[in-house]
Amino acid sequence: MEKPFVSVVIPTFNSASTLSLTIKACLDQDYPKDRFEIIVIDDGSCDNTKDVVAEFRIKYLYQKKSGPALARNNGWRNSKGDAICFTDADCIPDGDWVSKLAQHYNMNDVGAVAGSYSVHGSPYLLDKFVHYEIQDRHSRMPEHISSFGTYNVMIKRVVLEVTGGFNPEYYNASGEDTDLSYRITGAGYRIYFAKDAFVSHKNILRLWKYLFVQFRHSYWRMKLYRGNAHMIVKDRYGYWKDFLEALLVMTLISSLFFNFGYRAMLIAALFLIQLPVVFKIFFQGKSILYLSFSLVTFIRAFIRIVGGIFGFIKFWIFRMG
Repeated sequence: MEKPFVSVVIPTFNSASTLSLTIKACLDQDYPKDRFEIIVIDDGSCDNTKDVVAEFRIKYLYQKKSGPALARNNGWRNSKGDAICFTDADCIPDGDWVSKLAQHYNMNDVGAVAGSYSVHGSPYLLDKFVHYEIQDRHSRMPEHISSFGTYNVMIKRVVLEVTGGFNPEYYNASGEDTDLSYRITGAGYRIYFAKDAFVSHKNILRLWKYLFVQFRHSYWRMKLYRGNAHMIVKDRYGYWKDFLEALLVMTLISSLFFNFGYRAMLIAALFLIQLPVVFKIFFQGKSILYLSFSLVTFIRAFIRIVGGIFGFIKFWIFRMG
């Protein structure tokens, strides 16, 4: 059976420092060159992104700053692929990335094929910790999943046409991929998880930036769940720790108003549930410094709930957006 024609779509905003490595990694794919194209969509960059793209013989599109969801839509709608691969401008796909995703393209009921995540030679412990934690989550996930990340996914063109693609109301890089995932599965398609198709992130995480991203994800998730409340407990990316963590944090916050006398027990419980994954990462990474990330995940639990509260107020109470 003939391989599908693949269009790789890369949205970018002020990513000139990392974009070149992303493009090179996409050009170096082992996929047949006559069945392959790359499209960069510049979402209103004010750096030298256009000059970086000009060094390569690939397609470049520019749009006024409108967000990654609309950029991805402009990319696939101006492509000629039967299959559309999405990745980000700070990512480095493995050389067999497209091939590994395309292996599952012809499954009749599969509308999208998602891959996994790693870090690209970062010396920073936070980068490595996030890598190990995501890998741990991915190891728990089944063959067919409920949502994907747009840093590593292939979607059939017909599926994008049926669903309308990404919702541009998600104007930040958060929620638009899960929203589309839910609409794909709601249309009767399945999402296959190819655990051997890897994309590495090149970006260097800083703690404040990482926590802000966690806040933003929780904030936009409230918009996502307003229209998909039934998916709160069905999303296969989460597991028991996430739900227990949220319950403990909300109970702790409530205790400030109702003078609960067992706050110390709640804090201890919240801290203790961080330890299993932290110890697992400690044994994988073989550095005692990883144990300190139990404090990071402890703080992250509060940041996520605060983001969710702000999102709930906006999207559920005031019905904005």
